[in-house]
Amino acid sequence: MTHPPQPPPAFGLSFHPEALNDLLAAPGDMRDLGLALIQDVVRAQVRGPELTAELTGYRKLYLGSRVQYRIVYDYRPAPPGSSPRTNVHIVAVRPRAKHDIYDTVRARVGCPRPAAGPRAYAARSLSPQVRPRPAFTPAPPAAAFPVPGLPAPARIATTNSPKGPSR
Repeated sequence: MTHPPQPPPAFGLSFHPEALNDLLAAPGDMRDLGLALIQDVVRAQVRGPELTAELTGYRKLYLGSRVQYRIVYDYRPAPPGSSPRTNVHIVAVRPRAKHDIYDTVRARVGCPRPAAGPRAYAARSLSPQVRPRPAFTPAPPAAAFPVPGLPAPARIATTNSPKGPSR
C-alpha cells in the first residue's frame, strides 16, 4: 500500500535548546502527538491559536485528550539562504498545570511576568470608604450592687399569655 505524497514543508523548524529537552522529557504519548502536531505546523496544515497580553505573537498547540500539555511556538525569519523563508521556532513543550508553560516561555524569551492589572490591584486593596474596625474593647462589667447616686436598674415584668411572654 502506498501513502499519498506529503506536501513539502512550508516552513523550516528550529527549537529553543531547552524546548527539545522538554519534548524528550514528555511522556511517550505526548511526545508522539507533539511531533505529529509540529510536523503539521511545518507543513502549514495546522495553526494554533495566538497567545495574548505580553506573549502576543506566540502561538500554542494543545496536546492530549485532556489538553494537559501545550506547545508554544512562533514564526521567525529563517537564516539567509534557506529555502523556506520562515521558521517555526518551538519555545517550550510543558504541562499547562499552574501555568507552568507560560511562566517557562516568559523566562526563555526574557519577558517578565506582568504586574497585576488594575482589576487585581483593586480587588486586593481596601476601599477608602471602609475603615478598619477598632480593636474590640470589652465593656466594663455591670455593677452587681446598686451604685450610690445612680438610679436602680429597671425591672422587666413578664406575664405568660397564649401568645407567649410579654414585657
